[in-house]
Amino acid sequence: MEFEQSKWNKSFDGYYEYRENMVQDLMENHLEKGMKLKKVVELLGEPGNYQNKKENEITYEIMVDYGWNIDPMEGKELYFEFDKDSIVTDFRLEHW
Repeated sequence: MEFEQSKWNKSFDGYYEYRENMVQDLMENHLEKGMKLKKVVELLGEPGNYQNKKENEITYEIMVDYGWNIDPMEGKELYFEFDKDSIVTDFRLEHW
């Protein structure tokens, strides 16, 4: 699915309906190392750092599966690392 900014942050009950299907196109065609962090936030909205991340790292939740439990069983997050000048040095999708 092609990335659409208008659908990226659309959620229902904390579940992002479109992110998992869009993330590949987003990473291949809209993101690049060397871009300013401000541009990432303009494109994707405010990050969701819910856990203790590194000082130079932000994340966006892609998907979380709770199964029948209160604790998450599986998830995907899009990580961005940036330098002291707020330039993106790396981004990656992590599946846990």
